[in-house]
Amino acid sequence: MSILLSACEKVIELKIPNNEVKYVIEGTITNEPGVCSVLISKTKNFNADNTFSGVSGANVKIENNGAVVSLQETSPGVYKTSAINGVPGQTYHMTATIDGQVFTAASTMPAPIPFLDFYMKPADFDSLRTIAYVKYKDSAATKNFYWFELYVNDQRQANYSVTNNDFTTGQTVNGSVVFQNTTKDRSKDIKRGDKLGVEMHSIDPSVYLYLFSLNSATGTANGSPANPISNITGGALGFFSAHTTQRKSLIIK
Repeated sequence: MSILLSACEKVIELKIPNNEVKYVIEGTITNEPGVCSVLISKTKNFNADNTFSGVSGANVKIENNGAVVSLQETSPGVYKTSAINGVPGQTYHMTATIDGQVFTAASTMPAPIPFLDFYMKPADFDSLRTIAYVKYKDSAATKNFYWFELYVNDQRQANYSVTNNDFTTGQTVNGSVVFQNTTKDRSKDIKRGDKLGVEMHSIDPSVYLYLFSLNSATGTANGSPANPISNITGGALGFFSAHTTQRKSLIIK
């Protein structure tokens, strides 16, 4: 089976029998106004196309400190609300009921970490693989986990980066992120004048584990795919994340 994860734009092969269909739930709430969404789809056969095929008719709710908000279906499989904004330190509970099946998840939004700079060095430009750098000040007070989503000309890229502060506690970090064209379409090569962007998310440990395992899910040493570790209970694939968001961009000169 294959699974299209819209939030990460990553299609992977999973260890699911060809006749077994699972729900895929991808939910996010951020510290930005009006950004709370849950996408619901189903796994597909590996040979099927990779387009998002949403599941309609679900009942999706977000709860925080006793207040419950229902999400509205804005298009097939896409559920959104602007009635709730995430606050660092708060825990958010998602419940999705689909054809009588109930799936739940919880995520605690970490405090934002100062995102200081986003830059690149002239020698690191290449049309197929360009390296840029994110600079941020880690906090020594907490265990921190980071998710960097990458954009070229405002288009989200398939690859992303996740890291933690195991070896950088309390330090000013200059970490590299890679923008690359992994397709055979040369029109997608990176060019001077292109806009590179990055979104820095502070995420909780369960979301880090999911995204880290998703990055590894294309195969193991013996070539067997491994399923990403979801923080959703009830048997669905995917994740629910309450995270902070900061953005920076640059133009390749």
